[in-house]
Amino acid sequence: LRKYENPHTPPSKRRSGTDESPTSQDDEDENVRTDGGTPGRKDGHDPEWRATADPDKEIDVTCDCCPECGEHFDESVGVSPRLVEEVPDPQPPEITRYNRHYYQCSSCGTETVATHPDCPDEGQFGVNVISQAALSRYDHRLPYRKIADRFEQLHGLELSGASAWHATERAARAGRCEYEQIRRQIQQAEIVHVDETGIKREGEQAWIWTFRTSEHTLYAVRESRGSDVPAEVLGEDFPGTVICDGWTAYPAFSSNLQRCWAHLLR
Repeated sequence: LRKYENPHTPPSKRRSGTDESPTSQDDEDENVRTDGGTPGRKDGHDPEWRATADPDKEIDVTCDCCPECGEHFDESVGVSPRLVEEVPDPQPPEITRYNRHYYQCSSCGTETVATHPDCPDEGQFGVNVISQAALSRYDHRLPYRKIADRFEQLHGLELSGASAWHATERAARAGRCEYEQIRRQIQQAEIVHVDETGIKREGEQAWIWTFRTSEHTLYAVRESRGSDVPAEVLGEDFPGTVICDGWTAYPAFSSNLQRCWAHLLR
């Protein structure tokens, strides 16, 4: 393939040969780092190998004749094993109809609909779809439209971007109870580390606040960077010690502060 040069690149910066790779250029660089910052494991350290997985199945791969001369083989003289890790082919969605029977109490007239642990209380998507949508959004940072495309490409499951959004909302509602339990545990702690950093939410400026104890970590995304956020999460009368940096919101919230040692040292 023909290689193209940027016409605006100075001649001194252009590559001299068509078969020279960036790696070979780096190998010939005279300004090699000597401060221990070279890549790879340092001398004297044992190599670290990836753990070998146990095979789920074995396939014997045989050959009948020599590919060079066509001579027929009597038997093999050995085995050259190779472990290959592969993911299954994309699986189509399973569609289950739950015939939920409902009952009416003969004494008080209350109507009850039977429940099943795998049948969601609302909507037509199951727990795995909801959890994968939330994971794609908040761990992989995919837009809702891309989440819908991913489900269709991998599983042939058609859903809209709005449906992906509703799935993440359902995941949030499902975790709300545990979220509030963690918040109450943090409110009772003697020491809480607090920090905040900027984040974009739907293209608008927001802040993700972190509240951490030795046992719990809670995140809160808010549009505010003021003292109202720790007052909301910890409570206005929080009696514990807040370990934080020098941001003005913290002394406005509490007088019982411990400055972060890393910030003090800097």
